Amino acid sequence: MESLIIDRPSKQSLQQKYVDNSLKVMLVLGWFYLFIPAITLVVWYIAYTFFNQHLLMLEGYKEYKTMTSVWYLLVIAAMLVLVLAWSQSMKLFHGKHDHNVTDTHLSVQESSDYYRVKEDDILEYRQMKHMTVSFDEEGYIVAVE
Repeated sequence: MESLIIDRPSKQSLQQKYVDNSLKVMLVLGWFYLFIPAITLVVWYIAYTFFNQHLLMLEGYKEYKTMTSVWYLLVIAAMLVLVLAWSQSMKLFHGKHDHNVTDTHLSVQESSDYYRVKEDDILEYRQMKHMTVSFDEEGYIVAVE
């Protein structure tokens, strides 16, 4: 009796190999997805244990009452103020250029002359939310759907 095709991967067709490998990948991803809560629980437990030991039991919170901590907080606050000032100055100096870009509103007459389309059609096209425009080789509108 000949063994099953699963025992002899060399006899699998290319499609069967793709299906087999795709199922393996999906199962591994599913395994990771199902065990992420367990991994998260372990990491939270380790973080709580570390926090409890170093800050509460060994009184590590007393270090944050020193003058060094005040200087650290001042440096962090200064960095925050500098980043906020920089972002506001970028808005102030570079934000002006965004207002210079405006749409050129062509009149209905100019649009109809340019594309060689009736003015009533231009008004109808401007009311459309979705359209497919077909052009000829010269760039004139042939059809609008």
